[in-house]
Amino acid sequence: MSTGDGVVHRMLNLHRVVKSNLVAGLLRFIPTAPTMTAAPAVEPPACLLGNGIKTVVLEVDALLLKSSPPSAATLFPPFFLVAVEAGSFARGLLLLALYPFLHIMTHAMCVEAMVMVSFCGLRRDEAARIGRAVLPKYFSKEAARVEALGEAREATASEVKVAAASRSFPTVMVEAFLKDYVGFDAVIGMEVKAGHGYFAGVMDGGETYAERLRAALKRAEENTSYHYPKPMIFHDGRLAFTPTPAAALAMYVYFPFAVVLSVVRIAIYTLLPRRLIGPAAALAGVRVRVTGAPPAAANGESGASGGRLYACNHRTLLDPIAISSALGKPVFAVTYSLSPLSELLSPIPLLRLTRGRDEDRRRMSSLLERGDVVVCPEGTTCREPYLLRFSPLFAELADEVSPVAVDERSTMFYGTSTSPGAKCLDSVFFLMNPRPEYSVHFLEPVRTDNPRGSIEVANQVQGVLAGALGFTPTALTRKDKCLLLAGNEGVVSTKTSKVI
Repeated sequence: MSTGDGVVHRMLNLHRVVKSNLVAGLLRFIPTAPTMTAAPAVEPPACLLGNGIKTVVLEVDALLLKSSPPSAATLFPPFFLVAVEAGSFARGLLLLALYPFLHIMTHAMCVEAMVMVSFCGLRRDEAARIGRAVLPKYFSKEAARVEALGEAREATASEVKVAAASRSFPTVMVEAFLKDYVGFDAVIGMEVKAGHGYFAGVMDGGETYAERLRAALKRAEENTSYHYPKPMIFHDGRLAFTPTPAAALAMYVYFPFAVVLSVVRIAIYTLLPRRLIGPAAALAGVRVRVTGAPPAAANGESGASGGRLYACNHRTLLDPIAISSALGKPVFAVTYSLSPLSELLSPIPLLRLTRGRDEDRRRMSSLLERGDVVVCPEGTTCREPYLLRFSPLFAELADEVSPVAVDERSTMFYGTSTSPGAKCLDSVFFLMNPRPEYSVHFLEPVRTDNPRGSIEVANQVQGVLAGALGFTPTALTRKDKCLLLAGNEGVVSTKTSKVI
């Protein structure tokens, strides 16, 4: 089973488990009679609503976390992600300093304290973005453990509506994961007071837990469509590790050294002569692993004057630099997303594309006349083992294209981001990892004179790279990623004058 299939399999298993009788002991059914009391009722065998659809409420904290009841240690990582990714590293440090005191608090006080530190002053849209783009990756790793319950029978999705309720997390933290990646029909969590677009950091005590459960039942009843769970393909955030309290403390201890290491590594690639870059980078902890044989020098076949066209999948902005290092010579690189800082620090020439087909064709053809060119046809990065749809323009520039399969390994910080303010630091954060690693695999050239056209060539190259990497090819695009993670279509920001 491939990695992509495994992700889908785990998500479907989770969806089947929560919709089956196997977890009946965890279900809290709520009667709809007018005499309902404030406390959840004793579990009856079923709950039938007026429209004939069986609707149940599942308390999901035990599925989202590793302990039941939740402890300070298991609650800490998701709140820390909110504090750092939506706030700052300073806010995360404040939450870490609070951690020892959380152990002497009751569960309710513990949650309220973490909500105060993590949410106070955050913009509502930014917190919602973290709930949509960052936390699903964390929860998918934790919730996948329900596979230990065994194979449940096929869920009767057309007959049963399942709502999720949480006593430990604000709705904004869990709603996207539980609806989009698990398949719940409605989600009710804790509510944080907000005003003028910002969170106040205190809980909204307007409704009792029983009232929120009734609201969950009503929302599930009104949802007449079946939401099929989707695999985890896109996610965002800077932290590449699970931020347990111990791991978070280790990160803050390492952080000053990481900044120094990144500066040293950038200086190696930008200031040293090319023949010294490889050995010096290796001494600084950067590893570039090369497999496959680079193609022979072009003989007028690839470009108009002999430049060779390389097409690679896109993991970080450093993909072309890794290929240049593997070739032992400079190459030109074309990219859509390019900040002024990345352009300044790049050791190879970079050219920004306009997303105008004719103009981009002219620019890339001009570069091919001057030398080798690296292009990333996906148009944006993808962290998971998937390949996005390849733009076919590169297949119209040369008689032959050389596919290059690249992959990277980040253990502490991701080197990609969709946040406009953080994107310029992508390469800096990648080089802050203790041992950043790249693998570069050269594949056999592909002819572009396919009678079925450039789209077929692009699909062929995508398939070749997917096979070499063990990734899953998809028809998803840069627009799909930006809409999910950033809430925009990846347009140029008029305020920052750079591509987002």
